[in-house]
Amino acid sequence: MPKAWTWLIGMLLLTGSFTLQAAPKKYPEVNQEVRAKAATVVLKKTEGIALLYVKGLCCPSCALGVRSKLSKLKFVDKKRFKKGIDMDAETQLVTIALKEDQSIDPAQVEKGIDDAGYVAIEWYTLEGATLKAHPFPKQKP
Repeated sequence: MPKAWTWLIGMLLLTGSFTLQAAPKKYPEVNQEVRAKAATVVLKKTEGIALLYVKGLCCPSCALGVRSKLSKLKFVDKKRFKKGIDMDAETQLVTIALKEDQSIDPAQVEKGIDDAGYVAIEWYTLEGATLKAHPFPKQKP
């Protein structure tokens, strides 16, 4: 029997029917200074977005739940990024592509992130060259 298992595993590996996938890389929570620098770069180079800090995003697979909830919001431009949402697990920043002449509704964004199991902390804007953080309103249960 052990010889049969060896043959079966060998065939699966050779045919590509069986692949081992590594677990998603996990990133530690970064400090505010690192996040602020990254947010400033993103906001300077990309127009028509909302950029937010979501506590608890530590790996690329975290984007699935957040994307699922946020992409349903009416102001999200689903033609950009992946269904309108991009995430950087290294900085815990989520980018929302906005439809033309639209802005985010902080309460809806916070609810979507909460429903995905994460905590929306703040969203960012640039005022001149200065990054400004706007805390999310706290949802009432």
